[in-house]
Amino acid sequence: MKINTNKIYYSHKSETCMNKDGKPLSVYSTYNEAQASANYVGKDFIPYHCSKCGMYHLKPKEYYCEKVIRRCDCVDHNGQPKDTYKTQEDAQRMVRIRLKAGIQLNVYPCPMGEGYHLTSRGI
Repeated sequence: MKINTNKIYYSHKSETCMNKDGKPLSVYSTYNEAQASANYVGKDFIPYHCSKCGMYHLKPKEYYCEKVIRRCDCVDHNGQPKDTYKTQEDAQRMVRIRLKAGIQLNVYPCPMGEGYHLTSRGI
């Protein structure tokens, strides 16, 4: 439990969402709860809504890429819905993040005009 002089913040761990090391992410019920926890920690974190669990998690600002609510029918090679990034800059930021993990991706505009997607195929 994290204690602040004004409020008490409870940090619950996810049963479905893990970080890159396989440890459960902290989950928050609301954006404001997540933001309050980020403020308490004092680091530059951004709350984001998780499409997998429906809760909020925190991500370091340097790794945050804004995605848009899915409005297109684009899928990856496994038939899973593709993430859609709001701007080309957000998509490029994700390319750089993934490259650090050894994954080379390319950015392309959504054919339905809904933002930008990533692909492992050459463009």
